[in-house]
Amino acid sequence: MDTFNFLVSILLMMMAIQFGQTWIVLAVLVISILTSKDLSTIISFIISTAVLYIVIGSGEVNSLWPLAIFGLVVLSILLGSKQDQQQQPDYGQGGYGDMMGGMGGGY
Repeated sequence: MDTFNFLVSILLMMMAIQFGQTWIVLAVLVISILTSKDLSTIISFIISTAVLYIVIGSGEVNSLWPLAIFGLVVLSILLGSKQDQQQQPDYGQGGYGDMMGGMGGGY
């Protein structure tokens, strides 16, 4: 998951919730879910939307929003870190991943 896109989406949803524009929140959530590639991203967007509604609904937005945003960023990093652990295959010199692989690897 791209943390920057996640943070921008969350901030857009937070502003829309504060202005009472639920349709914008749903639009950002649906677009984010449809463009996501894995289940952990979908889960993190759903959890973050619920957390935003809880934080803003509590009435203490000024004191809780930095903590909520920090927690959601940490959640996105933790859920997105398992994807980074997968290692790409190393084809070596002259393999298929090489630009000159079709020429026998000769330069």
